[in-house]
Amino acid sequence: MHLENPLVSVILPAYNAQVHIAQAVDSVLTQDYTNLELLVIDDGSTDGTADHPCLQDPRIRVLRQHNAGPASARNLGLTQAKGELIAFIDADDLWLTGKLSLQVAYLRDHPEISIVFGGFQRWLASPDKRFEVPLCPRIESTSQALAQPSGWLYTDLLLDSVVHIITAMVRRSVFDTVGVFDTRLPTGEDYDFWLRASRQFKLDQLAQTVACYRIHAGSLTKVPRPENNEYLVLQHALASWGGSGPDGRSVDARSLQNRLFGICFGHAYFHFWHGDRRRARHAFGQALQHAFWHPKVWAYWLISAITSSATSV
Repeated sequence: MHLENPLVSVILPAYNAQVHIAQAVDSVLTQDYTNLELLVIDDGSTDGTADHPCLQDPRIRVLRQHNAGPASARNLGLTQAKGELIAFIDADDLWLTGKLSLQVAYLRDHPEISIVFGGFQRWLASPDKRFEVPLCPRIESTSQALAQPSGWLYTDLLLDSVVHIITAMVRRSVFDTVGVFDTRLPTGEDYDFWLRASRQFKLDQLAQTVACYRIHAGSLTKVPRPENNEYLVLQHALASWGGSGPDGRSVDARSLQNRLFGICFGHAYFHFWHGDRRRARHAFGQALQHAFWHPKVWAYWLISAITSSATSV
């Protein structure tokens, strides 16, 4: 990094985010690191998100596109970003004050590291369904202590998607080298990107919570989807690069099978209890490829097969 005070481009995709976007924007603009620009990409909203009063600040640029999903929105932001460093936040989440200054300092002090990320806390609604402001609104420590895993993370990422996009800061050179987000993926596009990046760059994890991730019914992870994108991304990575990382470490075979099984079973279980037994049966069948003698999976597969056949008659 050649700048002492680099411009940070913050990319915020927003789709029908009128209710929550002001809090997300405020958490960016009140950072104690001020050399930033905020690019808000309105992804075809129909609720007036792009016209929200919170977007009038001169540090904000609003870009509009037809609804195409978060990968496309982030990519549009990347084409317009002027910063040497890139950070991401979603329209319903929050950053803790101090996130940017902490991560800029870390990348400035560690030129060999290209991506730095941190922890996040889950932000749950109160019993009356309101989201109270989190109890820890700022990072009090400037410690650059690391959590594990850090460094060459490819094999770690095969076993767990450890990087949450709202906690990361990325040098622009990473995107120049490995490309942008895969717009064919409606979900899991960030996991795919971290896997690709981890083949060529080190990622360090700060031992600090830097963001709050709001859990609500509209979250992408709460919406039933036909495709199991996490499984597809992981299978593609294994087919492309195998189970060994640039540092020579290899993923434990049993742990990998457990990981693949867990992704398939979780996808199947989700659809089972949301009433799509045909899709659940298919996903339970995939889970059996990784744990054939698992009695619980066979029981769910059988129930799914019977009930999906009955409803198709």
